[in-house]
Amino acid sequence: MSARRRYAVGAAGLLAVALLVFAGQRALAWQDERGRVDDIAAASAAATSEVEGLIDISGSTSDADMKKLLAGATAEFRKELEAQADRLTKALADNQVQASGDAVSTGVVKLAGDRATVIVAAAGTVQNKQTKAAEPRNYRLSVDLQKHDGDWLVAGLEFVA
Repeated sequence: MSARRRYAVGAAGLLAVALLVFAGQRALAWQDERGRVDDIAAASAAATSEVEGLIDISGSTSDADMKKLLAGATAEFRKELEAQADRLTKALADNQVQASGDAVSTGVVKLAGDRATVIVAAAGTVQNKQTKAAEPRNYRLSVDLQKHDGDWLVAGLEFVA
């Protein structure tokens, strides 16, 4: 085999290895991006569910509403909610609150590993014993989430301006 032919065979082999490495790297990058897109969708859905549960709460259904909220919370946040649940349930019943609402839009503002922050904009109505008719309400909440066993759970939330 001539030197020129050995050089061509070596170059072709090197090129084949380089292409395999590049293809493997691209496949891993695609898989990472796909996982990130899935996490964004799942975190947004979890935040939406929790916010809608919070703003769609009424005096007549508050026990069931509270159970739904607790189910979507991390252990630590669940303890905070449970500490306030009786007082909130009583206030809702005493004031004859009827509230409903839906998330209008969401945006993931931070996603790092098993933590995410999602901003949720929601609109709804609230009626209580001091109002004659349901009054419109607009909400914006920042929702902190943590991924536990594949599920995104709310670790905290706050109303934002």
